[in-house]
Amino acid sequence: MESRVELHKDVIEEKKRKKGLLEAIKEAIKESNPDFPFAGVAVFELGKEHAVALFLDEEENPITDLLIDIKKDIAIKNPKEFRVKIKPEPQGMLHYELYEDGKTYEGKAYLLTPWIPYEEIMR
Repeated sequence: MESRVELHKDVIEEKKRKKGLLEAIKEAIKESNPDFPFAGVAVFELGKEHAVALFLDEEENPITDLLIDIKKDIAIKNPKEFRVKIKPEPQGMLHYELYEDGKTYEGKAYLLTPWIPYEEIMR
């Protein structure tokens, strides 16, 4: 299994421009070609450079996640190459810590959508 997938930059950029970040992320998930069964995906935006897609089963239990580098248009499929912690803050906001390639990123996380069904992504 290839752990990093170069996304079609022109397709992703056009989706971002015309339909917004969530549509671009759905395209990135599709291009990463998940090779396991899942029912849906929750998507979090992590700052301005990253997003994480959390794959869920029918009971909404986590299966695995996919890190999407929004700036470089790369999807990282192997969860051993990154670690994400998303924690609620007292003010009701979400805070994230991302460890990738020896770097640490942190800041505000935003839940873009709690559920995108499999059919909507993989059609």
